[in-house]
Amino acid sequence: MTEVQKQFVTKVKVLKLGGVKAYRGWKELCGGYDNIGTTEVDFKNFVRDIKTYIGNFDAQMFVENLIRRKDTCSSFYFDFIVDENKCLAGVFWADLICIKNYMLFGEVLSADATYGTNKYDMVFLPFTGVDHHKMCITFGAGLIGDESIECYTWLFKTFLEAMGGCQPRIIITDQDKSMKSVVPEVFKESTHRLCMWHIMKKLKEKVSYQLFQDEDFKTKLNRCVWNNQLEPDEFEEQWGKIMTDYQLVEHEWFSDLYDLREQWIPSYFKDVSMSGLMRVTSRYESENSFFDRFLTPHLTLVEFWVCYESALEAQRHKQSKLNSDNKHSEIPRKTKSNLEVHASEMYSHNIFKDFQTELVAALSDCRFKDVEKIDESKMGLLCRHCLWILHNQDFQKIPEQYIMQRWQTDRCLSKVF
Repeated sequence: MTEVQKQFVTKVKVLKLGGVKAYRGWKELCGGYDNIGTTEVDFKNFVRDIKTYIGNFDAQMFVENLIRRKDTCSSFYFDFIVDENKCLAGVFWADLICIKNYMLFGEVLSADATYGTNKYDMVFLPFTGVDHHKMCITFGAGLIGDESIECYTWLFKTFLEAMGGCQPRIIITDQDKSMKSVVPEVFKESTHRLCMWHIMKKLKEKVSYQLFQDEDFKTKLNRCVWNNQLEPDEFEEQWGKIMTDYQLVEHEWFSDLYDLREQWIPSYFKDVSMSGLMRVTSRYESENSFFDRFLTPHLTLVEFWVCYESALEAQRHKQSKLNSDNKHSEIPRKTKSNLEVHASEMYSHNIFKDFQTELVAALSDCRFKDVEKIDESKMGLLCRHCLWILHNQDFQKIPEQYIMQRWQTDRCLSKVF
């Protein structure tokens, strides 16, 4: 094999292509099998030889790579621990961009340990949130040897150290028992909630096939579970009716979820600032498919690092493109309100579209009935009722105190949450 072919095989590992698929891809690039100059077996053997070369030095090579990153960039943070057998038991890393993103968007932190990404069954746990485009963003990542209380404690404390001790307002995790124990001890200033997306994606395996195919059932359940406008008593009433109507009152899984309702249903933490971000975070939690596009359960640690870097590069490229779109394009207006003009100048495109929805509803659907002071910090955007008042009071701009910097265009971001 030529050096160019070897580099090609190494690069396409990030696309989950092994020796056989790499060989077929190279055939397409060079115009046919006759032009390859080598065989499919050669490609397969080269992939095998890479793994053999890494061999027992995998963890050492992985850590040494992180050390080199630290040596060349002092702002790169990483730490690791080994067990009694001198085997790698945990590692955490975050570059300057990760840390900066956390300072800008870290009000709500998601810690997802549901990825299978390497041949040693180490747990990959990316720390993620939502940026000003409502897109998934990474604050750092860790690998731990197991899901023990000790490993999670070390990882979460290391994360906080990397972030200067700045705690999120809300931390969202899956239902892992060790996490449930560790999070309140480490994130003492944060509200801990369970990931709604992880819970609801289990629905298919928890109910009968017939019930899962019932669109009416799923619609009613989703409206009940995801509705952050419901008061607790309203949620309980709707939940109870669904359980009764579909003979689920004695269903163990649903009963357990109901007992845990204060840990995952939005109705029970409406008083928590920025709790509205939980729905956005949960929706983009489904982007664990984002990392899944790059990672597989059979990677060596060295291969894992290459694939992780490629995933992070793709994520940041997407954000850069959205930033560019904000600067060089406009969303068509839907009203003649000056409030809409001001919002288009202040907000990112994705947030501006949400603002437009509320403003159009304000101008077409809202009428004055009475005035009540309520908390409008669930997502950091004014609702249609507030916008109706501003419009009718002839406000030309959104008052500054109602514009959250975390939703503004990239050139406006400057403060730490």
